[in-house]
Amino acid sequence: MLITRFTPTLLALSLLLPVAAMADFHFQQKKDAVTAEEQALVTEITAFLAEYEAVYDNQDYRTLKGMWVDDGNPIYMAEEVPFPLYGEDRLNNYFNPMPGKRILSGLDNKYSLIRAKYIAPNVAVATYRLDYDFKLVGRSASHGWDRVMAVFVKEAEGWKLSAYTEAPMGPATMVRRMMKDTPATTDEQKAAYATTKATIKSLSEAGVSAGFEDFLEARKDLEPTH
Repeated sequence: MLITRFTPTLLALSLLLPVAAMADFHFQQKKDAVTAEEQALVTEITAFLAEYEAVYDNQDYRTLKGMWVDDGNPIYMAEEVPFPLYGEDRLNNYFNPMPGKRILSGLDNKYSLIRAKYIAPNVAVATYRLDYDFKLVGRSASHGWDRVMAVFVKEAEGWKLSAYTEAPMGPATMVRRMMKDTPATTDEQKAAYATTKATIKSLSEAGVSAGFEDFLEARKDLEPTH
């Protein structure tokens, strides 16, 4: 029997299936080999992040900024800011956007899945996951998570941050993961989830660059090389 009429839910799901299939393929995370040097480095970075987490959760920004390299030019890329923040003034403003006014009731950060490697004798790059619960003054509490990549420099007193970037997943993938973690249990929730998926798809398609069809046409016979 052929289905000749899609419900909104079925339509949204069918449109996202190819993307979901690709995402599932990449979600098959392998246990990559870790050298003894890398494991020792991970242990050190983990200790740094444990301290950083405790300081950040207490909103002790004075101490937090002391855990950054004091070269006057930190780099901080937050997911909610549409451009990278360069320099000490920008970093100060990020941690204290409204001097004298409290904007956070509380923030609870947790770091996990830490991997790291040296890129120079006293310079390392690390990736990890950040899970956070936070509450703005006068608003409801919220949860979120990010992938992070950061650059650390080892000074006399230990590791310090030099550059930091949050790398959230694409909106369709992120929402799909969130929906999987918190499944819809009522018809109203299922309809809302379907609408959200369809909206993200529509926005993604609307943003395709002019001339992309010509780009595809010029490469229609291209075979990838591996």
